Amino acid sequence: MTATDLCAHTPNGTGEWHRLECHLLEVSELAAEFAGVFGAGELGRLVGLLHDVGKGSGGFQRYLWECHEAKQAGKRPPRGAVDHKLAGVAQALLLGDDAGVVAIPILGHHGGMPDSTAIEDGFNRARLLQGFSKIVAQVRSVLAGLPGQAAALPPYATSNLSIEFLIRMLFSCLVDADFINTEEHWYPAKAQARGRYPNICELWRRFQVSQERFVAKADDTWVNRIRNEVYQACRVAGDAPQGVFRLTVPTGGGKTRSGMAFALKHAVEHRLRRVVVAIPYTSIIDENAKEYRKMVGHHAVLEHHSAVPLVDAKTYTEKHLRAELAAENWDAPLIVTTTVQLFDSLFSNKPARCRKLHNIADSVIILDEVQTLPVGMVQPILDVLKELVQHYGVTVVLSTATQPALSTSSPYLSGLEDAVEIVPDYERHFDALTRVQYRVETDPWSCQRVADEMQRCEQSLCVVNSRRDAREVYEMLGDGAFHLSTFMCPAHRRDRLAEIRRRLKDKQPCRVVSTQLVEAGVNLDFPLVLRALGPLDRVIQAAGRCNREGKLHPDLGETVVFVPVDGSAPSGVYRIEMEVANTIMAEAGESLAHPETVERYFRELYQTVRRRGLDTKGITDKREAGDFETVARAGRLIDDDTVPVVVRYRRAVTDPLLDEIRHAGFVTKKQWQTLQQHSVSLYRYWYEQRRGRIEEVMPGLGVWRGAYSQETGVSDDMPDPSDLIA
Repeated sequence: MTATDLCAHTPNGTGEWHRLECHLLEVSELAAEFAGVFGAGELGRLVGLLHDVGKGSGGFQRYLWECHEAKQAGKRPPRGAVDHKLAGVAQALLLGDDAGVVAIPILGHHGGMPDSTAIEDGFNRARLLQGFSKIVAQVRSVLAGLPGQAAALPPYATSNLSIEFLIRMLFSCLVDADFINTEEHWYPAKAQARGRYPNICELWRRFQVSQERFVAKADDTWVNRIRNEVYQACRVAGDAPQGVFRLTVPTGGGKTRSGMAFALKHAVEHRLRRVVVAIPYTSIIDENAKEYRKMVGHHAVLEHHSAVPLVDAKTYTEKHLRAELAAENWDAPLIVTTTVQLFDSLFSNKPARCRKLHNIADSVIILDEVQTLPVGMVQPILDVLKELVQHYGVTVVLSTATQPALSTSSPYLSGLEDAVEIVPDYERHFDALTRVQYRVETDPWSCQRVADEMQRCEQSLCVVNSRRDAREVYEMLGDGAFHLSTFMCPAHRRDRLAEIRRRLKDKQPCRVVSTQLVEAGVNLDFPLVLRALGPLDRVIQAAGRCNREGKLHPDLGETVVFVPVDGSAPSGVYRIEMEVANTIMAEAGESLAHPETVERYFRELYQTVRRRGLDTKGITDKREAGDFETVARAGRLIDDDTVPVVVRYRRAVTDPLLDEIRHAGFVTKKQWQTLQQHSVSLYRYWYEQRRGRIEEVMPGLGVWRGAYSQETGVSDDMPDPSDLIA
């Protein structure tokens, strides 16, 4: 058998086998192209060329033939596939001192990159691989151009952390190239649909047209004049050299549109490939994505997160297929995702999650509401961002109305060097856009006192720290009251927000009690906002829903900060943030939203938390050690051990789907995407205590059969509010 007779995959729908020689060469070319963006093209070529060399073994070829025969006979494929990774690892290890950079991605390209102990074990097994020389002989014609040693590492890969990150990026290049080439064999129609997006220059042209229309329709108000100043500053700053930027804009100052103006202009100026916007809350990401689609066109924007609404099968088109494909590797020009999705992927070790990473190179990353980054992970997050900025052609924008102290001027952490303010005189805008007067109540308030305060105004919003408090206050209000929390499924919250906006617009009574999900990015405007004592940035974000459009001018909206009578509050860092905020607010008075106050708050917060550490999980040390699997577990931004449970908010949607799943015995990706819109996340300990209220449709898929209220969502005795934060 010669190399041209060997196969990588069984026949596709047209009966064509996938030749191993073609697969290796095509994957190597594609991986080289991907890695060339960050100066590691030859390493990418090696990784691609060697990744499936082991498929040349007689054992693997027999396995493929047995799979083909089983399929022809309508039987299950044989179990126990031959491990084909080790031959490629063994060949890579012959290439010299830096061979591990090539060998580790090959070792993990199916199951994921393991920890250092397992890597060394894999290397040892590869070195002892029986029949290795025979396998190499089988594919000798493919390896004829293989160099005698590994390609040199890029000049920036000098530290352990830089090398570890380079391995991640090469791993990404390999798995994406492998997936794409395999897809071309199995699903040529899908492969044809992949990509085909407008480029960044076209997005910038569309955006400018959109901006002209936006300005033409905007009223000449003092708020819109400030927004235009912010926009012009962002447009001018787009020409600046790449690096780290801070976009500090008061709430309601047009940050979403102006930030995109900077990103697109900057990307055009520096020939970057895409813009990635990372938003902390799935509850607001849908709104932002809609705004971006208005700016640059519906199908230029990929919205990638767990709560993306599924398109109905009747309206499903090739454009929707392209969006699904782009979600796999982020090859669209404008990505709107969650902060969790971005950083979980950057710390991951799994092929599917890491596949997109190489497409982050040569991009602009906008970190919206950057102050929400978990304090205990700030340092490893900054380490990764610095790596992207310094070596992978990335520009980072730290965007918020409450800018944290992430620059190197902070003595409490090693931050992002030389961060440049996009809006130089942003302090003036905070003064000019003062639309709220703050009132800080020192005496504790009961839920009844909160409800009474809300009822003195026809339209008011109250944001509390726990679901229990939200429900108690809501139940004390009369007509025109609304409740929002994460005990309501996403579809329910979306409907409720639409009704709230309608009432606000029509000047009807509208009193809303919510957990923190409305604080950032949700476009609501109330004359009165009440906020339970919390972290200072959360208080200011809540105040951003007060007199947002300045319609009360020259009067100001009112934001009242109160302490709940029972003093209930989450434990851990959140409680520390509250304590620091309480001290700052007592001294700041009316100026508590001023940038100087916010900077002082974060400075004192980092100083306080520093005793516990800004890398509480030891991620940096684990990265230094090359423990990829452990880093992936520790690098998850959300530690909460939660279980998704389907609720019957719209029975006409959920019940037919659940019947299909029961009958089939499995759930498809599309079915689960729909069910996610009708699911809530319950803490596992609470889930376990209430198994009697949960019907198990199949392992891993539960349905809440307790009461589900059309007003407040999951109705049951509430968990301890100190443990549950929305």
